[in-house]
Amino acid sequence: MKKALIITYYWPPAGGTGVQRCLRFVKYLRNFGWEPVVYTADNPNYPLYDENLVKAIPEGIQTLKLKIKEPNNLFARATTAGKAGKAKVQSNVEGKKSLFVKFLWFVRGNFFIPDARVFWVKPSARYLERYLAENKIDLIFSSGPPHSLHLIAKQLKDKLNIPTVADFRDPWTTIDYLSEMFLTPFAKKKHEKLEKLVVTSASAVTVVGRTMYNEFKEKYNRESVVIYNSYEATPPPKGGILNPPSEGTEASLDKKFTLVHIGSFLKNRNCDDLWEVLSEMVNEDSVFAKNLEIKLIGNVASNVLDSIQKNKLSANLNKIDFMPYSDTLRHLYSAQALLLPIDRIKNCEFVLTGKLFDYLKAHRPILLIGPENGDAAQVIQDCNAGYSCNFGDKAKMKNTVKHIYTLYLSGKNNIQPVNVERYSAYETTKQLARLFDSLIIEKPAQP
Repeated sequence: MKKALIITYYWPPAGGTGVQRCLRFVKYLRNFGWEPVVYTADNPNYPLYDENLVKAIPEGIQTLKLKIKEPNNLFARATTAGKAGKAKVQSNVEGKKSLFVKFLWFVRGNFFIPDARVFWVKPSARYLERYLAENKIDLIFSSGPPHSLHLIAKQLKDKLNIPTVADFRDPWTTIDYLSEMFLTPFAKKKHEKLEKLVVTSASAVTVVGRTMYNEFKEKYNRESVVIYNSYEATPPPKGGILNPPSEGTEASLDKKFTLVHIGSFLKNRNCDDLWEVLSEMVNEDSVFAKNLEIKLIGNVASNVLDSIQKNKLSANLNKIDFMPYSDTLRHLYSAQALLLPIDRIKNCEFVLTGKLFDYLKAHRPILLIGPENGDAAQVIQDCNAGYSCNFGDKAKMKNTVKHIYTLYLSGKNNIQPVNVERYSAYETTKQLARLFDSLIIEKPAQP
């Protein structure tokens, strides 16, 4: 069986969405003739932990670990938690930033390029070079952020001539939080230089959406392969079609009109306009007020809670603290609608959050608040999986919520999604394995 070295920082017991992509690839690569070997940090600084995910690692997977020295522990003590799957020092810090925090952001952005794991690159390359001298690996796959991991793969490729795949779960130089790190012109140019180096030198590049594909094509004339994030599913039956989840049957739906969100509800995802619309509808219809339940599962930013309270929706709020990923699924399958707020940031069209694909699996109507021309909205449209409303379009939000609520009252609040199976972890891993195969030059058999 061919072997692939998977270089990832986020690995169980890491929680959140950042860990799911590589974990699901590793789970299914064996189905397609590839044995994954995982390389990760021995003492990582994760914003979220989910011990249950350790059980999802396939039996017998070799995991290589090396200790890492990173400054994020210091940064985290001076700031609040940020986005799961990224360094904590970024644009989702709540409240006004003190001069000291601004200074830390400046240091992080200008002296730790491309990110706070940069000092792990050389030790990792040396460690893996020794491992590869004694163990055959056919291909190296690095997943970022943190984008420092691509530099590890680049060094190994240059030294050992092993094909590499650079996987971008998020953009690099156009990611939103870089704009709040007070980058000097020198630092900005260094980020751009490193991004170009990685994108143009890798044997192949994978991205999670069309917008990032277009960015790399325009900037570097580099064709990349779009491999979307996925939902967890067992391999399909002989016909190749995944059965819809039995948990999402009408009989198991919530009795109340539930708008459900899972995962971190960050500061820049606050749906101020939607809360205002729901407040209006509560005031206009006492039955709606009684039926409405806003169910938020996971970490919720204080400004989101303040906005809900300001709009007098506290009585309709059901806030549930972070729970293991596996426990969130029943809430998805029973929801009357699934709320998907997109980060209100520059280049928000890029945002293709991993939770979207878990939402797709649930076969429940999705209500996206964000750019209707964005990658996430396009996936929802292609799958006939719900509704999208632009930021600030309160009229459309109100009409959409009324439409879903009317279906709920009539007992017909169901959707018939199409092409969802293409986003199963089994199918996306099949796509990745085919890419791996295309990069391996088969040696002729010895006579």
